[in-house]
Amino acid sequence: MEDVKNVLWKVLNNEAPLVEDDIKMYHIKEGILTEDDLKKWREAIRLIREAYYDAYKNENVAVEKARKSLEIINSISPKKPMPPEMKIRFEDLKRNLELIVKISK
Repeated sequence: MEDVKNVLWKVLNNEAPLVEDDIKMYHIKEGILTEDDLKKWREAIRLIREAYYDAYKNENVAVEKARKSLEIINSISPKKPMPPEMKIRFEDLKRNLELIVKISK
């Protein structure tokens, strides 16, 4: 079974950079996301980074920050459907954040 630190590391190291690239590309090129969505994404990533560092001190605080970042990410609403590859990466990231919440219970 995975622990909170490992899942957060996987999100930060593997998934977030790919989603970040997708968001930048589709925000600029396609106009799928708004400036507000971009701000939400940046806030969510900030919380995920903080959660990773907090996981070494207090896992409960880390889980709460992961939960908040998941709520923010769920509030991102594209103007058009996401391209399939972006949607897959975006959903994988959300699934791992949900896993963090489940692990802590």
